[in-house]
Amino acid sequence: MKVSSRLSLDNTTLNALGRRIVGDTMFYQKYYTKHAAGDILLAPQRLSEISAIELKSSAKYILRRDAFLAKTEKVTFDLGLNRSENGIVNKLIHTVSGPGTLAICHYGGIYRISLSAGEEYQANPRNLIMWDKRTNPTRLHSNKAVIPSPRSKLRKNEVFRNIVDSPSLQPKLQYADSLIRSLRNFILGSPDFVKLKGPGDFYLASRVEPRFEKSRLMNALAAVNDSANQLFEQSNIFPAATEPKVVFNKKKHPGFAHKSVDGHPSFYAVIGPDGITFTPATKEDS
Repeated sequence: MKVSSRLSLDNTTLNALGRRIVGDTMFYQKYYTKHAAGDILLAPQRLSEISAIELKSSAKYILRRDAFLAKTEKVTFDLGLNRSENGIVNKLIHTVSGPGTLAICHYGGIYRISLSAGEEYQANPRNLIMWDKRTNPTRLHSNKAVIPSPRSKLRKNEVFRNIVDSPSLQPKLQYADSLIRSLRNFILGSPDFVKLKGPGDFYLASRVEPRFEKSRLMNALAAVNDSANQLFEQSNIFPAATEPKVVFNKKKHPGFAHKSVDGHPSFYAVIGPDGITFTPATKEDS
């Protein structure tokens, strides 16, 4: 079956130019068939897992820009600016709405977490791929926290409190605190978690993509090795080898009693000067 394709702006020319200015692609490849259904094969540019999500007409999600792979024609998404404090470094995000099918991809496995009303979950913002627009993932430690803390003993001094709370100094203290925390997390490897609160669905990646290409290759080889080990452990293609059974034919001692066959004796006991000796009986003796 022949599948046709063509370049498409997927929106107005002005929006396409805006996407191009901020570093996103201007054109999308559109695949279609005229008379019958057909199939196409898609692959991400980097080592990633692909997940197809069915969107309802009322569903709206926030999607990281680097996680988009493909969509059906009725799925719409707009490029916007992420203004919330959810810890995502890339501030450019897609607002996705249905109905239709959306294909996303990301390094590592992709898992969906459905939270009911009041449920909370903490996650690394680098693992957060897509979330319900009704929710608002927030940092556990806000970048706009009051410095120093309201519980600090230094705030008991009125002169000191007036100085640090001045509109000209407080933003600088907040920026310095955020910079120090980010540097500490980078050195120690401790992420600044975000709080996910329901109701809504959240899509998380099982792994954080390494910053260096060598680390990506080593992680990929480790993942392939683990998958191969699990495959061979659960497979019955190569059953475990059984040890060969060695049968030893023991020579019967003439002094042991033997079962008589058809009423005939099996041995004769002969008493002599040297003691008792046993002589096997033959059919001629019977």
